[in-house]
Amino acid sequence: MANPLRDGDPNQIGPYRLHARLGGGGMGQVFLGRSPGGRLVAVKVVRPELADNADFRRRFASEVEAARKVGGFYTAQVVDADTEAARPWLATAYIPGPSLHQAVEEHGPLPLESAAVLGAGLAEGLAAVHACEMVHRDLKPANVILAEDGPRLIDFGIARALDATSHTQTSTVLGTAAFMSPEQAMAQKVGPPSDVFSLGCVLAFAATGRSPFGTGPVHAVVFRVVHGDPDLRGVPAPLAALVAACLAKDPAARPGLEHVLARLTALASPGQGRWLPEALTQVIAERRTLALTALHDPATGTGAVHPRTTAPPPPVHADQPRAPQPLLVHERRLMRGRDPGSHAAAYQIAIYVLLALFAVVSVSTVVHQFDIADDAGRWRSVETYGDLHESDELISTITWVAQIVSGLALTACWVLWFFRVRVVAEQFAPGRLRYRPSMAVYAWFIPIAGLWLPKQIADDVWHASSPPGRGRATAPAGLLHTWWAMWLVTFLTWPLFWIDWTTLLATQYERREDNDLYRIYEFTPAGWASLALHMAVVPTAIVTARFVRRLSAMQAARLNG
Repeated sequence: MANPLRDGDPNQIGPYRLHARLGGGGMGQVFLGRSPGGRLVAVKVVRPELADNADFRRRFASEVEAARKVGGFYTAQVVDADTEAARPWLATAYIPGPSLHQAVEEHGPLPLESAAVLGAGLAEGLAAVHACEMVHRDLKPANVILAEDGPRLIDFGIARALDATSHTQTSTVLGTAAFMSPEQAMAQKVGPPSDVFSLGCVLAFAATGRSPFGTGPVHAVVFRVVHGDPDLRGVPAPLAALVAACLAKDPAARPGLEHVLARLTALASPGQGRWLPEALTQVIAERRTLALTALHDPATGTGAVHPRTTAPPPPVHADQPRAPQPLLVHERRLMRGRDPGSHAAAYQIAIYVLLALFAVVSVSTVVHQFDIADDAGRWRSVETYGDLHESDELISTITWVAQIVSGLALTACWVLWFFRVRVVAEQFAPGRLRYRPSMAVYAWFIPIAGLWLPKQIADDVWHASSPPGRGRATAPAGLLHTWWAMWLVTFLTWPLFWIDWTTLLATQYERREDNDLYRIYEFTPAGWASLALHMAVVPTAIVTARFVRRLSAMQAARLNG
């Protein structure tokens, strides 16, 4: 995420004009820059205190020389560097997109197909690194950028050549504890299998949202990496065996990258247009737009003075990516124990409440209809029973208005919930559901097509949300079909259901010999049909609530691994 430059930040590094902050870590700060020819670059500038360290300068120069050798589609290319500058810097191609760490933290684990594409891209990127006789040694979610056309490996900050130079044989343990290999954790010599182990950790994180070796103090995590079994609960079955093989304690027992790439390519959906869920695709588009906005903002253009923020930069740990701060409303929700992203859960509760209210109104209507039916077929004096008739009409009007208001509120909550579950389902089967998510709203209101479009969308959402490990088969859908049949009955008979039912009564008047005016009303077939439909509201509401609960539970189980 591009943030404004702060006081003290440079305006220019080498030939690159700096426009915004992208993030930072233990080694330095990363800025969004633009070359004289207009190319976007990410400029990594070493912290001043490190620039004065001769040993660090030598290591940084070695990193740059090694990184320049690495090619391949799935790595961020080094385009320029100056290791002799007062503050050494490195420029790479700018990739608009969140890190894997940010994406999973903010949007949840990736679906199987997306995780497979991620792993295949990383395997290909690591192969390019190894072809240069290097190991990455710091593969972790914060060092993986999710781009629109695939993942990118970044930050070869501690990559080391495999030649027999003194600095490759150092016993310093570098990397991030939860994603390093056992041999790296024990400061032993590392090779390509070490990156394969880290790749297995990253795949498990992408599929479950957590490291397979947990969190906690560094020494505890390192102990689990070296001696403990990985926790692979929640990893999809087609992926679990491969991840487990990558996490073998013995480097010789781990598969080669060619085998890993072949297995992951087989799991990825061939020819899919998008590899990420729609929510993450939108994040990438927003980041690209923000970067271009920063470049074209008159206040930050070439030759202008950059706006500065005076607040001191927050401390950033080397292993933590810089993520955008949450909105204050989301922060308050988190303090109350609510997930700001769980809009579907809020709509789910609202649907339960409104279904219960709608059922209560319908039951009240049925009770009133039976009361009127008990008095039907009797001649009554208009003068004697006029007040009673007016009270009946008042009650029917009140229940009718209550039915309309609660029905409209229920409809609004329903389409919002249906839209949210459609969006969530996209995470489980990216690009494989019919129609765009917006159709989950519009389909209900399209004449004639509303008789089948919502059912097609519901079928796809149900299938995508079905528990994994069923051979990709859908969960039993009897509840889905029952709900739809009941909804169709309501939809096809709405004229009888949504009008004031007293207008369906047949009324006759007669003037008797005593000159009094008498009135009789009787239930017509339409009136009895209205009564039956109101009685059917209770079972329909129960089936609908169970359908909402079941689908929401399946999606929650998939999201939580």
